[in-house]
Amino acid sequence: MTEILWQKSLRRTRRKSAGRPAERGAMKKNPQGKRWHRLDNTGKIFPMIANENLSNVFRISVTLKEEIDPGLLGQALEEVLPWFAGFKVKLKRGFFWYYFEENKRQPFVEQESSWPCRYIDPKSNQLYLFRVSYYGTRINLEVFHAVTDGMGAVNFLKELTAGYLELKRGGRRNGARPGEGVSTQTEDSYLKHYRKMRTRRYSSRPALRLTGRYIPFGGESVVHGYADTGELKAVSRKMGVSITKYLTACLIWSIFRVYQEEGQEGRQKGRHIGVNLPINLRAFFGSNTASNFFAVTTIDHEPGQGRDNFGEILASVCRQMDEKIVKIKLEETISYNVSNEKKWYVRILPLFVKWLALGFIFRRNDRAHTITLSNIGLISMDREYQDDIEGFRMLIGVSKRQPAKCGVCSFGDRTVITFTKVFQDSRLEECFFGRLRADGIPVELESNGVIMPEADKGNYPVIQHDESIWKKLVLACYGVLAVLALLLGLVNIATYDGLWWSGIAIPGIAYAGLTLRYSILRHANLGKSLLIQTIGMQILLVMIDRVLGFEGWSVNYAVPGTILFADAAVVLLIVVNRLNWQSYFMYQIAITVFSFIPLILWAAGLVTHPAMAITTVILTVGILALTIFLGDRRFKNELIRRFHL
Repeated sequence: MTEILWQKSLRRTRRKSAGRPAERGAMKKNPQGKRWHRLDNTGKIFPMIANENLSNVFRISVTLKEEIDPGLLGQALEEVLPWFAGFKVKLKRGFFWYYFEENKRQPFVEQESSWPCRYIDPKSNQLYLFRVSYYGTRINLEVFHAVTDGMGAVNFLKELTAGYLELKRGGRRNGARPGEGVSTQTEDSYLKHYRKMRTRRYSSRPALRLTGRYIPFGGESVVHGYADTGELKAVSRKMGVSITKYLTACLIWSIFRVYQEEGQEGRQKGRHIGVNLPINLRAFFGSNTASNFFAVTTIDHEPGQGRDNFGEILASVCRQMDEKIVKIKLEETISYNVSNEKKWYVRILPLFVKWLALGFIFRRNDRAHTITLSNIGLISMDREYQDDIEGFRMLIGVSKRQPAKCGVCSFGDRTVITFTKVFQDSRLEECFFGRLRADGIPVELESNGVIMPEADKGNYPVIQHDESIWKKLVLACYGVLAVLALLLGLVNIATYDGLWWSGIAIPGIAYAGLTLRYSILRHANLGKSLLIQTIGMQILLVMIDRVLGFEGWSVNYAVPGTILFADAAVVLLIVVNRLNWQSYFMYQIAITVFSFIPLILWAAGLVTHPAMAITTVILTVGILALTIFLGDRRFKNELIRRFHL
């Protein structure tokens, strides 16, 4: 049903995309674009918890029967992307929430050269939140989860694959011309299907955590298990269960055998095993959105009490899934998630407060899960392309915090079960696939060579470089600065002659570290770098004044002067980047707010000559008012985007 709805929506999109010269002309008048939309209810969480150590990136890949032509793949991406408005975006920071804005840059494709599902840094990726790469005969689509879920990514990859194959044959698919997509594709189906009802909180009871020796240099193991779908169905049918129920029970049984029966000690002993199951809500609510629309349910197993044989585990899994994966329970989950977003005191919290709170809540709830098992089911392609495709695979990003995950998908008569892990051992995979073989399901294994090297078929790049060297060098630089600051402090104490000169040197070192982190390494927006550097300079100037006896020149003249300089610099950035002035508007507001600090210090009696402070406030507020006046309607649109609740 979901597949039919999607295809109908895409056909409508193509008909509408045959060309809208008037609309395209209107967009050219405003290159920054008026197009923006809120993140969906689930998508709002991911930008607040994602980082280089927790990427929240997953991969859907397709393997063809011939080597990939990167030029044709790039052309196919260029033609297909405009059909998917939800992918053609960049992430922007508002005052209360993140939001998506249309991205007019052209994404690129690259040969795979690193571990799968790495963190996507928008600044090095044309500001996009997805990545298209290739290796041999395989096309990889890696997506940041704020953009979409597995079903949305599958549909994008299917169209990309079809477009590539058509170009390879010398034509263009259905004669379609890329358009601008349709807004209904990015609807928030959580809000659409929300109704107020009794809700339950997520459990935060600690579950068993998988442990092991980490792969060096941030490495990641990939192990695929290929099984015949018919045989998998036959075994599941014989047991009276679905494939997902059977695989979930096999996973729990394997975890118990490997991590508890073998003698897990300490605080972990006796903890329940929690398998995180993402559920596609489109099948229950008839949605065809390309944004996230899934819910998560946890299947638990309490060890001991004679319930650890496979039959008992399977019966428990079936009972829990039958109770939890029904429409009324899923509506309760939607109601709980959306009701939290709708609370007035949550909506008015500034973004940085939400960032801190959600990070804490996520870490607390995440401990209730041992592993994630995501089965996106059968992936189908139009008959005209099936003979060119060998199969699809799903990989889910892992980290030290979430060390192992399992993704399942099917194509044709083959099901692929993929484990991604950060551990060097293969005990879990061997136990799991051994269980399938014992039940009469032959499994062929393939790995990326990190573990199970005997199953490496050369389909993944050999990572020969240490990706962490640069990070280690940066950390070493910070260490040198910290040691230097400590030594200067000790020397000052040992040679003290009435002047704490280290009070100038140490803040100067801290300022150098701040410059290194935010202005050089982070490639931050110029406005952001300017704001951070201004704050750091003000602190340094006040410290110098303090060490020299605090004559007040820092708060009377230096601090207001740095604010005026920052304001003038932002105005210059706006003038130079007139077509993209909105990027600096929030920093101008922040500088205006900071301009009132000298007045506060005057009220507190610290500023003795207020003329400079008063002049700074008048000029800064006046410049902001002039920007608002000249910004006209674009200013209003920007305010709506930045301050939407």
